Amino acid sequence: MARFRKPLLLAAVLALILVCFFAPFLWIVSNSFKPQLGIFSDVTPISWRTFLPLDPVAENYRSLFARTNILHALLNTAIVAAGQVALTLLLCSMAAYALTRIKFRGSQAVFVLILLTFLLPVEALLVPLYQVVSGLGLSNTLTGIMIPWIASPFGLFLLKQAFEELPRDLEDAARIDGAGHLRIFVSVILPNVKVPLLTLGLVTFLFSWNSFLWPLVIAQSPDAQVIQVAIAQQGSPTQLPNWGETFAGATVATLPLILLFLLLQKYFTQGMAMSGIKG
Repeated sequence: MARFRKPLLLAAVLALILVCFFAPFLWIVSNSFKPQLGIFSDVTPISWRTFLPLDPVAENYRSLFARTNILHALLNTAIVAAGQVALTLLLCSMAAYALTRIKFRGSQAVFVLILLTFLLPVEALLVPLYQVVSGLGLSNTLTGIMIPWIASPFGLFLLKQAFEELPRDLEDAARIDGAGHLRIFVSVILPNVKVPLLTLGLVTFLFSWNSFLWPLVIAQSPDAQVIQVAIAQQGSPTQLPNWGETFAGATVATLPLILLFLLLQKYFTQGMAMSGIKG
């Protein structure tokens, strides 16, 4: 028994952690298939009925797609997330190359200053960001939603760590053949950091897809709404919230992220390990 005590204890701890993370999502999905009264009647006491719909109905999903612009908001969110991923990868990879491969005085100070911006809370940046983006005429546009976040300190740190671990032999050989910085960057560096690039792309996509506060501030037009804002504003201020629709919207918004993570989780964990970040 002493030999099995440690594996059993480890399995129990892992099962508890799994329940803590999975139970809220299961509760959301379950409530999306319940009528309004069923949601409240099954909240307490907590039982299997709380997490499994006894008589599932699809009315919440039918009402969600019929009454709201959820599909348009999903398309907007996908465009914003894809654009933010592409621009973040481009900008951060070029900055990481400059800081690791081009010698200039003060490069370390520049890197530290960029990392310090990571400590600034988003709430403190909202007013100046709004003034800048509005002054550029980008309010109520998808471009205005994505542009302020493409310069990612986390992305720069992740790629800088990956670039520094690459051996310099291939670059030296390319320089002997007459390659310049652009050729080395495109043909030598980027093909050897695919995993960190995919990791940064996934993290950026998750951040952009789940963004709520900034899109709510900068885009008041329904045509520029993203999925998180559309879910929050689907009800009327004069009526009680339709929680079934809200849970259905949350489920629809979460499923693409789950599928994306399941497809790319191998690259995500490899990239984190290569960058030296511990979970």
